[in-house]
Amino acid sequence: MNYAWEAVLQAEKEKRERDRLRFTQADVPSPYIEVSVTDLNIQCPEEDVIEVNPLYRFAHVFGKIFDKNIKGMEQTRALFFDVCMHYIVQLDLREGISKEYYYAKHIYEDIERGMYGEKWKKKFKLFHDWEQNILVYAYLKLLKTGDERGEFRKTVTTLYPNAHLYENNETGWELLVYLGVKDTKEERERAMFLREMFLSIKEQVHYFYERHFGILDVEETMVMDEMVLF
Repeated sequence: MNYAWEAVLQAEKEKRERDRLRFTQADVPSPYIEVSVTDLNIQCPEEDVIEVNPLYRFAHVFGKIFDKNIKGMEQTRALFFDVCMHYIVQLDLREGISKEYYYAKHIYEDIERGMYGEKWKKKFKLFHDWEQNILVYAYLKLLKTGDERGEFRKTVTTLYPNAHLYENNETGWELLVYLGVKDTKEERERAMFLREMFLSIKEQVHYFYERHFGILDVEETMVMDEMVLF
């Protein structure tokens, strides 16, 4: 559930009337999805109030109108925001899906069918629904731009908030990646999938999980019993 219109369709499947739904600005909006929820794995809004990040798709339109730093007329602006989002959702549902969504949907379905290989299909299922959504759109952008390291870096730091990536200055095609999670078989398979999905064969990636490798002159990484040697 990424877009506002998806939330509306899911709510209608639960026998809720569209006119009873109310759109509000999210207090803590996500830069990666339009609908803000506390649990990214839920398939339908739990209540009739749908929190939305108006800047996800319409920053050029709503950036100044719904700026939270502007005080006054809060109730009027909240009502206007609700009306605008209902109108936008109606337009989305009438016009159909975007090209980006169409291509992303096909990439997702191809992976699910094993078109990219059974290993990809198996490892892709190790990610939650919201993570799969991020992977598919990042891969679509990679196909458009060809920016392997850029999309790899953004995806890793999105899925692993504590992650840090480093380039080895001594070699041209070597990355050191600290993920900041427990070292498990599942995490190793997830990490390998990210490497296969975004980077070319010539890239060497060294993953570090719970413990960071030591870096000279960086005291935080040189703590005894809390670092690994590389």
